[in-house]
Amino acid sequence: MARLDYVCAMRPVLDYRTLRAIIREARKIWPQLNREQFRAVTLNQLAALSSDLRIHLQATPYRGPEGMALRGFYVDKTPEALKHPLIYLNTAHHPGAVSTTFVHEIGHHVTAKVTGHAGDGVHYYFNGALRRHLAEPAELAADVIVSLAAYPEPLARRIFATPRDWGFIAGADRIPDPAFARTREHVRELCGFDFGASLPPGQCFHYLTGMIHYAKLRWALLAEYEL
Repeated sequence: MARLDYVCAMRPVLDYRTLRAIIREARKIWPQLNREQFRAVTLNQLAALSSDLRIHLQATPYRGPEGMALRGFYVDKTPEALKHPLIYLNTAHHPGAVSTTFVHEIGHHVTAKVTGHAGDGVHYYFNGALRRHLAEPAELAADVIVSLAAYPEPLARRIFATPRDWGFIAGADRIPDPAFARTREHVRELCGFDFGASLPPGQCFHYLTGMIHYAKLRWALLAEYEL
């Protein structure tokens, strides 16, 4: 993932007009999306927002070898089973990871509104699935909302090179060392964790993978769409 060109990966999967419609829908929830920095919120605040959106939120710890792999999931409402959409958050994870998962699941919610469907079954968010998200339109759209929330455009333009530096063909492959350092510092300030002894090695690896994924996706959105 660190070497992959995210622009090339994103182009055949993410339709630009649909993406802009999803962003407009997300701004009905977060008007300052991609304009101002999101800040950490409590579970009570997430529950209040979910209630306003008529989403049933379940936030409980789910541990164990398989449990910690699960970050959360989204299920759209169905006439047969659910009167309202459902979001589950695994609160055994670090609070910063829980907040990231919530934004991702809300991304599924707004995508379902724009496209008219949420896809088949439950949208699970697993630690090791981020590479697969690049090939799945609904997952990639949800990840876009996370990236825009974590790196609003003014910040993204400071972290990454400006489009004129990329030449005629946009690309987002290996993050330059200065940009990587700024990204890591931003994640530390935003989410409240660094990558060191305070985290179990496995979780440290997965969180680092997530940082790289969302940063490179944000870089690709700036390079390809100037978002």
